[in-house]
Amino acid sequence: MEVELVVLGHVSIDTIVFPDGGRIEMPGGAAAAVATSAALAGAKVGLVTKVGEDFPREWLQKLAKYVDIRGVQVLPGKTIHIWVIYKPDGSVESPVEVGVAERMGETPIPEEYLKAKLFHIAPIPPEEQLKVIERLGKMRISVDFNPTYYEDYRRKPELVRELVSRSYIVFPNEREAKLITGLDDVRKAAEELHSWGAELVVVTRGEKGVLIYDGDFHEFPALPVEGEIDPTGAGDAFAGGFLAGLVKGKALEECARLGLERAREVLKKSGSWSV
Repeated sequence: MEVELVVLGHVSIDTIVFPDGGRIEMPGGAAAAVATSAALAGAKVGLVTKVGEDFPREWLQKLAKYVDIRGVQVLPGKTIHIWVIYKPDGSVESPVEVGVAERMGETPIPEEYLKAKLFHIAPIPPEEQLKVIERLGKMRISVDFNPTYYEDYRRKPELVRELVSRSYIVFPNEREAKLITGLDDVRKAAEELHSWGAELVVVTRGEKGVLIYDGDFHEFPALPVEGEIDPTGAGDAFAGGFLAGLVKGKALEECARLGLERAREVLKKSGSWSV
């Protein structure tokens, strides 16, 4: 399959631990969440990641039904494992066992993927994101952010600014946009990120929808969802739908609609993958 969109980042094993001690294990990782969403929105997607030998075969087979997995390396060792531990007092702990997912920016990229229209770098340490950008040369790139790396964003503002300046699209949420720019107003933060070099600044705002800045502001409300929701992966699902529309040559409004539809579907289910 000739891919249109390539997604690089983590594919993980996630364990959710509830206050009563109960637990569930499910597939996770922002890269898989974006990739599966984009595939369901109609894009031909290639996935670049590395997992350990402990990654369940049935999960990999599930991915392969929707995305091209020639870029998935299965290595000796353990898959990145993310824990979400809900404490009785309401606090949450999220320890991470990195396993084979170190130096993600150096993960081999199949030569066939270099013909894609766009390359999305899911949240990994900013130094690793920059490695990928430098390897890809003039390819159109989108970059996403994550709370895991907030301290890096605070301590390394010049690195983050370089990432933004070399990206075609950036996907911060509202808090990340304000943190990265140091500005309290989300619109001013979006303008600032655009001034650094990103052509499209796409700010996800949860229940408030999405704010996009490309020299002009475009606001799109979130779609209503009935019943219980699981917000895990909603931002990634939006990014996948949005990028699918973009590589298909859709107008900005249609890209946003696809993203919001994919986010709504993920909110209805458990876990971050769209499949």
